[in-house]
Amino acid sequence: MKIKNKITFIFVILVASMQLVIFSIIYFFAVEYRTDEFFEKLKKRTLIAEQSNFEKDALSVEIYEELRRKHLQILPDEKEFIFNISTPLKDIRLKTQINIPQKFYSDLINKSYAEAKAGKSFFSGLKYKDQNSNYLIILTANDDDGINELSNLRTLLIFLFLLNIIVLLLLGRFFAKRALDPLTKIIEKVNNIRVTNLHERLQTTQNKDELSQLASTFNGMLDRLETSFDIQSNFINNASHELKNPLTAILGQTEIALLKERSPQEYTKVLEGVETEALRLDALINSLLKFAQTENDEKGLLITPIRLDELILEVKGNIDLINPDNNIEIDFNDFPENPDLLVIEGNYGLINIALNNVLDNASKFSDNKKVIVKIVTNTSAIKIVVTDQGVGIPTDEIKNIYQPFYRAANVRNVKGYGFGLPLTYKIMKLHSGTIEVFSEHKVGTIVTLIFPNKHQNFSISR
Repeated sequence: MKIKNKITFIFVILVASMQLVIFSIIYFFAVEYRTDEFFEKLKKRTLIAEQSNFEKDALSVEIYEELRRKHLQILPDEKEFIFNISTPLKDIRLKTQINIPQKFYSDLINKSYAEAKAGKSFFSGLKYKDQNSNYLIILTANDDDGINELSNLRTLLIFLFLLNIIVLLLLGRFFAKRALDPLTKIIEKVNNIRVTNLHERLQTTQNKDELSQLASTFNGMLDRLETSFDIQSNFINNASHELKNPLTAILGQTEIALLKERSPQEYTKVLEGVETEALRLDALINSLLKFAQTENDEKGLLITPIRLDELILEVKGNIDLINPDNNIEIDFNDFPENPDLLVIEGNYGLINIALNNVLDNASKFSDNKKVIVKIVTNTSAIKIVVTDQGVGIPTDEIKNIYQPFYRAANVRNVKGYGFGLPLTYKIMKLHSGTIEVFSEHKVGTIVTLIFPNKHQNFSISR
């Protein structure tokens, strides 16, 4: 069932149920009022019957005539009976040909007055005592006018109820359609969005209702999808290009070497070229594998406490072995007195790779100028701030630095594959951390890695 029909159905059921209860109460009180009113009329007629049969001589002619004038109207099927109190109920029923209720008879004997209703017949009775004996005065009548009035009221209420159902259906469908029109437009718009037009977005309003939030959520999802498709497209294009270059060089050198017999020195030179390209290909494949590990192997990571200051010293030592000319300095001035503030929870190998990427890039792109590494801590986070004096990143290219294989235009001549920052970004995200990059072209770059320390709840980001 569509939501529009479901809303209409629920609306009709709720309002119709309320109206049914209200109409039922109205009819119930109408029946009670009409019954009480008719019993009151019947009681007065019973009193008149008493006065007419037993007390007429005690009344003045004027008073009696006044009573007759006030209550002259005879009730439908009105019948008046007088029996000696000793007359049993079965004889009364036999003589009157009326099925007088047992409770009515018992109340009349015990309480001197009784009234009852059986089907359409109303009964009113009075026990009268005179000097010689006791009598039972019984009046019975039908309330034809009341039955007609209640029947008309019942018909009117049923008609109004059915009419209201129709009106409620129309109103419910109208307002449900009006309320869900924005959702229908969202569905139509989303159904028309394909890979070829991921740039399109849903229209949002300033309202903070659920539909506006839904549109904003879809737009956020489309932003992520568009970015993912762009990154994937660029990744495939760049990866194929980067993998093709060393393979082309290897195939080209081997084909040339096999065209004719060559000297051992020439074969050695060819093999050295092949080795160089193979090492380049191996480094590229290893980078791709590391990138894929952070992308797909988030489960099963070994999480341990890590002292970041010790890890930074280890990374610095490794870089010193590979690049003895680096000028990386560690600033200890802001180290906390409490060593626990330097501890994070994470995977040692991945964080080692992230720090190595940042420090190596800082040294490489600053041509071994001074690089300052500082650690700033508080009770909730640890910041590693790496400041270099390198070539910087052009402002319009900073937004692309987390795309694999992307390299800024001013560093194309520097050896690398464009995996450092994308891989670091994913490792930081995996450890519930963030990376911030501020750069000024030809002035330098500041990279800040922000980790939650072990006092925070650590969880692998999904």
